[in-house]
Amino acid sequence: MDWNVELISRIFNARDQKCILALPLSWREPKDALTWAFSKDGLYSTKNAYMLGKGCNFDDFHQVWVFIWSLEVSPKVRHFLWRFCTGTLPTKGLLMARHMIEEAFYPWCGEVETSFHAIFECVRVEELWEDCGCSSLRARAVGDLCELVLSWKNASAKLQQRAAYLAWCVWGDRNKKVFEGTWTPNGVLAARVGRLVEEFGLYSKKIYTSNMPKAKRSSKIWKPPPAGAIKINVDASLAVEGWVGMGVIARDCEGKVLMAATRRVCAWLAKAYGFNDIIVETDCQGLVNRLSKADVFLSDLDNVLEDVLSLSLSFNSIAWSHVRRDGNFVAHHLAKLLPSGVKQVWVNHCPPEISPYVLSDILSFN
Repeated sequence: MDWNVELISRIFNARDQKCILALPLSWREPKDALTWAFSKDGLYSTKNAYMLGKGCNFDDFHQVWVFIWSLEVSPKVRHFLWRFCTGTLPTKGLLMARHMIEEAFYPWCGEVETSFHAIFECVRVEELWEDCGCSSLRARAVGDLCELVLSWKNASAKLQQRAAYLAWCVWGDRNKKVFEGTWTPNGVLAARVGRLVEEFGLYSKKIYTSNMPKAKRSSKIWKPPPAGAIKINVDASLAVEGWVGMGVIARDCEGKVLMAATRRVCAWLAKAYGFNDIIVETDCQGLVNRLSKADVFLSDLDNVLEDVLSLSLSFNSIAWSHVRRDGNFVAHHLAKLLPSGVKQVWVNHCPPEISPYVLSDILSFN
């Protein structure tokens, strides 16, 4: 289960060689599977394919998605903003408007009215954005739609909320004018926006406020495991180009070092030293979340996660724990040590370079 380096170097250029050799190989020898390259989990979705077809930047696309669904507005307003950013708002009314409306309620720009113009650039809505105190956000209405909405991140949460409701109200009123021939005065629309903001605050307070205990925050300091269990702290380092250093240290409930190791490649050392009930702790929150939920998909990382979960079955019990960087100092500095060979292990003690950090951890809980 190693790459045939000679064959790869003979067939591929230097860039492709690096890409290929960086792919982790599984000791389980899993079967090959088709994956979708344009998603983090390797799974195909219509949403990703649509954005690929539009030539959108996937990073911006993801940032907008996260931002919109974190706004303190109702789901229907979030859905509207999402469709606005992805250019999927209904356009039938826009095409009809040019032929149906004789009065200059919305001054048209160009041959066809756009959702961007209808919400931000029309003379009437310019005044409305000013009246609602959101003109600073409307003034940024230039360029890409995703870029526009992302620019709201610099504003306060209340201003973001008001702007989102205002855009939604403007779009709804514009559709009423196109299809029903009726419209709402600016003063009434501004009052409606204020009422929606206020009502959402009361609604969310009533629905989401509870006496449930808050989620426990990750510790800033190292804490010993329960009696009978072994805590293994791990960390990785990319300090040397082309090599990944890994630091591992196992300690009992008294903080005594049972094993410390550093290696240039991934290693699974716990079972070899007779540990049965373990807590694996790291400062990588995303990794802990994935392993705790056993979420495995089809990406390169998931291949490694599946190996880890498979190996964990050989222990009596195993738990995944997150600690902040300050509480993972020993493993962090172990990962930066260069072993004399490929791997170096210390049993019942640790290298002198790490001893001060081990002592600091012991003192912190004593």
